[in-house]
Amino acid sequence: MAMGDRGAGSALAERAVAAMQAGETDLVQMEIPDLNGALRGKFAAAKKVAGGGKSAICTVLYQMTPVDDVWESRHSSYDNGFPDVLAVPDLSTARVLPWRQGMGAVLYDVAYPDGRPFPLAPRSVLRRVADRFSGTGYTPMFGVEYEAFVFHADREMMQAGRHHDLTSIGRMANAYRLTQADEARELGAEFIRRMRGIGITVEVFHTELGLGAVEFAMAPAGAMEAADNAIRAKTYFRELCAEKGLTASFMAKWRVGDSGCGAHVHQSVWKDGRNLFHDPATDGLSELGHRYLAGMLAGLSDCGVIFRPYVNSFRRFNVSAWSPENVSWGHDNRSAALRVIAFPEPKAYRIEHRVPGADANPYLSIAAMLAGGDHGIANGLVPPPAVQGNALKAPDAPRLAGTLGEATEVFERSAFARDYFGDDFVEHFAASRRAELQYWNDWLAAQVTSYELLRHFETS
Repeated sequence: MAMGDRGAGSALAERAVAAMQAGETDLVQMEIPDLNGALRGKFAAAKKVAGGGKSAICTVLYQMTPVDDVWESRHSSYDNGFPDVLAVPDLSTARVLPWRQGMGAVLYDVAYPDGRPFPLAPRSVLRRVADRFSGTGYTPMFGVEYEAFVFHADREMMQAGRHHDLTSIGRMANAYRLTQADEARELGAEFIRRMRGIGITVEVFHTELGLGAVEFAMAPAGAMEAADNAIRAKTYFRELCAEKGLTASFMAKWRVGDSGCGAHVHQSVWKDGRNLFHDPATDGLSELGHRYLAGMLAGLSDCGVIFRPYVNSFRRFNVSAWSPENVSWGHDNRSAALRVIAFPEPKAYRIEHRVPGADANPYLSIAAMLAGGDHGIANGLVPPPAVQGNALKAPDAPRLAGTLGEATEVFERSAFARDYFGDDFVEHFAASRRAELQYWNDWLAAQVTSYELLRHFETS
């Protein structure tokens, strides 16, 4: 991606590259999104990076679980020696990290040695979909918001598996709390200022339901920039928490009885400075908006495993906690999967996708949504009527897959997913989710659970 094509961020990128070339920044944090939505990479000499220098990276990067269990595939295995591919710096994402002396950061694309995009890299997947959508002549915009729980870190306690005994920040479990919220206020203020310094606008930060629960939302941006901002903000928030002796969890459901953590995505489509989701004639959702929405509904079940990628992700299913359970949409209805929002003014007209958890990969989430929108526009799809009241009671709204195994099977069979993401990615991502499920099943088979003890200890 060429310098200068990412709006206001281009000036920050140019200054960052100049600082690397001048030696003011001597070290660069290479940032490569992995399959699970985390940033991995290396620390590299700044002048090499500023010159566009490529780096070798092992294909096993896309075959590691969040805790680095390694599984094999035809892309990377003992049979082929776990080969390297190339990490290519996207200098339009170059930034100086003001809180790290002499250090910058650059996001990387991944390619085969002959220059072809590596099909398993999340940025490759999103770019493939975004390039296809560009044929519509419209510009999509996305704003990601994250929910998380923040605690005072106690490594011994966590290593002993006593996560539920950690002390949360704050003393109140109220959403939008302004009093008795000093820790959250100070953390949020510093986070917002840090992100502003690297061109990421965090529009709001507030407490959410539950002790230690917070939410932050980023300003809308183009598809790739929105995903880049989301993965960086999540990573840098974790780093800030660690500096303060805290730890942040983005688990979809960290404890039964507490709220889950979502990653809702707001989106709209623009042309010539006008939001095309708003129809001035009716002051409602436009025909284009209805088609885009219908396409997202059509692809929602197929892509469910992208939005809910772990066993734990499915514990967040609970419409009473505003986590949708079926393929539905409604006007300002938080029980529906897709919520059409028409305020505070026409230019803010948008659709909020409420299915993804905070554990989802933002590149893949946005790619799945954009693919749905493109599908709906290209085929002139019409959505069913908006649900009224509790979306779970809508009689004709199909239920989403309720387990990781079921969602994986739906995704792997999907002609829609294969069309938009490619066979290589669909088969590999499905294999990665089966590996996740196998690790869970292996662990479970080796346990005597509390359920078994309660049920059988004195009665069998």
